[in-house]
Amino acid sequence: MSVDYDLIVIGNTSEAIYAAAQASNLKMRVALVEHSFERNLDRSEAIFGRSYTYFTNLFARVNQVVPKLNKPNWQLLQTWTKEAEAILSEYNTLPLLAAKGVDIILGTGEFCRLPHLACIVNQRRLRSRTYLLATGSIFVPPKIIGLEEINYLTVSDVWQKQTLDNLPGKLTIIGESISAIQLAQNLQQLGKQVTLIVESERILPQEDFEISWLLQAQLEAEGIQLFTNTLVTHVKLIDGQKWLQFGNQAIETNEIIIDCQLLPNTDGLNLEGVGVKVNLNGVLVNEKLQTTHSRIYACGGIVTGYSPFNIAQAEVDIILKNILFYPWFKINYTHLPYCLFIHPTIARVGLIEKQARQYKNEICVISMPYKMNAQAQISGETTGFIKLIINEQGYLLGGHIIGVQAEEIISAIALAIQHKISIQSLAKLPLPSLTVSVIIHQAALYYQNQSLQKNKKLLNWYETWLIWQRKLVKK
Repeated sequence: MSVDYDLIVIGNTSEAIYAAAQASNLKMRVALVEHSFERNLDRSEAIFGRSYTYFTNLFARVNQVVPKLNKPNWQLLQTWTKEAEAILSEYNTLPLLAAKGVDIILGTGEFCRLPHLACIVNQRRLRSRTYLLATGSIFVPPKIIGLEEINYLTVSDVWQKQTLDNLPGKLTIIGESISAIQLAQNLQQLGKQVTLIVESERILPQEDFEISWLLQAQLEAEGIQLFTNTLVTHVKLIDGQKWLQFGNQAIETNEIIIDCQLLPNTDGLNLEGVGVKVNLNGVLVNEKLQTTHSRIYACGGIVTGYSPFNIAQAEVDIILKNILFYPWFKINYTHLPYCLFIHPTIARVGLIEKQARQYKNEICVISMPYKMNAQAQISGETTGFIKLIINEQGYLLGGHIIGVQAEEIISAIALAIQHKISIQSLAKLPLPSLTVSVIIHQAALYYQNQSLQKNKKLLNWYETWLIWQRKLVKK
């Protein structure tokens, strides 16, 4: 029995739409099953968070030069953001996919094993050579006693103008994702009194230790009250005020904002029925991004709970090559950068220092502060540093940046890791002066000078050579 498609993509996420479009470009017969859920992680939220962070910090910078400005025009900002999101979405609309030849099927898909592997949508049995799970993540509130008995807001709720205009002065945010940190900073810039409660020992524990501590110091310097290593156990409404209890402490607040957990969106797919294993983190995949059923692939949030689009995009590219040819291509995350759009921006690629010291016998760590960069001084954005992890042969293992334009600078480091460009070559990289990107050149030169000072034989040879040269000069 022949199959209907080369690939059936299940999901309504950005990576699902990208996968369907790219597969169509490769002349595959493709179907996209929307499989939408109300609680699905919305791409526009990331755009809203990025826009609000950009404009609140821009407003704060201008306010330093021109004091006593009015508050930002949130209605104008929301209109601006929605227009930007609408323009960006035009390039990935369902009509455009249909024009490319992709079959758009609205409805929820469910796998069945017998008599053949297939995806059933609206009582229609669809068969394909391969399938791609790209349903992303869903929001799930944390389990806190009393939470369901009071009114609370989510991070998604707050981005709406009607909510922003009516927020009280004293706010408590429970959560430690980038969205929660973004929101805490934005609300603090608006003049709110913000408390941020995180369960981990420090902010962003997956990031480099020094970077997470600098971010934590920045949040506290902005006036945000921060509780780390804290688990909220109870919430309660007393005399019109909301109270939160953690350990032997209790705090009062006007409003509670919940940063919901992101869990892989596997509802209704019947993955167990076709032998696809799922754990608490997500769908299990191998290095080729195959699930435990070799014809079913997965990428993005359904695998990890949260995945930046550029990483999900790289996963899709690997999956399509495996589908088109033969499944021998493997994903390599070491050269894939990602950015966290808070203030200051955090960007990372490769290993952190702790990981590098576990796997390598000898490494060198170079750190260069932003205050030594001319453009950072000119713009007054001197908070931050660049940190490079280098092996004994002079090749980069990882790069970490916290500071202005980190999202732009990290690409050069990612390229150096991917193509095994040495740190010595970066020292020769021609970069325009009075730019923030020069900090890469500064760090590379520092490494070069440090290496030279350790090479006593070469320094002695230089000294002997210069003495001989001086003697040749005629008096």
